[in-house]
Amino acid sequence: MSKILILTLCVLAGTAQAEGNQDYSVSGDWQIKVNPNNGNGCFMEKSFESGTLAQVGIVPDKGGAFFAAYNADWSKVVEGEVSQLLFDFGDSRFQGEIVGATFDNITGGYAFFDNPEFALEFGRRLSVTLIGENGGTETIDLSGSKLAIEVVKECQKTMK
Repeated sequence: MSKILILTLCVLAGTAQAEGNQDYSVSGDWQIKVNPNNGNGCFMEKSFESGTLAQVGIVPDKGGAFFAAYNADWSKVVEGEVSQLLFDFGDSRFQGEIVGATFDNITGGYAFFDNPEFALEFGRRLSVTLIGENGGTETIDLSGSKLAIEVVKECQKTMK
């Protein structure tokens, strides 16, 4: 049975910037970083052969977490525009709103969530397919994500 979750919309103040993020650690292919602009939230990011940069992390200022994906080929994404995104883990699905955003001059989107089930699925699975409301899809390899999530949690404990 599929689980459906409406992700809480998080309005971003301005464009996300890579310059302020600080390196913390590495876990497999995932880079662990700290974003001083959201209460020193720790996050993990990974670049894929498709050109997609995926990020998952903690937003201490909002009491939740986020998922973001950016790709230079996604030129039709409009910053600040809200659309629907389906996270298909196979036998488990989450749906929610994603806000168009720019990170390091690359377009994409950002979704805030406060349901720990999403992070658990992210760590348990080998891949997730992202399905946009316009029919575009991207499959993200989640290899090593479970361990990387643990490193993100450790990182966050050191930020308190």
